[in-house]
Amino acid sequence: MKKLVSSIVRFQETMGMILLTVFFLAILAQIAARYMASPLLWTEELANYSFIWAVFMGASVMVHYKAHFAFTFLIEKFRGRTSLVYDVVICAILLCFTVPMTLYGVTIVSEFWDYNWITLTWVKMGYTWMCLPIMGSTMTLYIVAHVVEDIRTLLRGEAVA
Repeated sequence: MKKLVSSIVRFQETMGMILLTVFFLAILAQIAARYMASPLLWTEELANYSFIWAVFMGASVMVHYKAHFAFTFLIEKFRGRTSLVYDVVICAILLCFTVPMTLYGVTIVSEFWDYNWITLTWVKMGYTWMCLPIMGSTMTLYIVAHVVEDIRTLLRGEAVA
């Protein structure tokens, strides 16, 4: 499972970097086109949607690295088994958001699949909304992997610093 998770994380990090590059290039093209008095209308949509995808991929990766929702003043107070129990509770709270995000994300994708971008009419809006169920499902996978690891550590009775 660790190998699968690390492969997905690497893929999402790569996609995030590529999409941020697309965002940056689209903004540069938009600036250059406006400077030359020949606006490129599609660059705005491309910049918006590539940025959205990059942010959603990054948010999912942050869950993997445990750089997400947490109460840091509590983390600093907990040690050992209490710290692991705290991690499991935070993961349970996050699952209350990621599972519905995945399920409703699939619904949104199917609902908006036949809509098209305004300036690039050959691009379906379903592709744009697909970032929701992808982010939700990968976040859920990362959270489950963390919980499994925490429970294994608790059952082994290992001390956590």
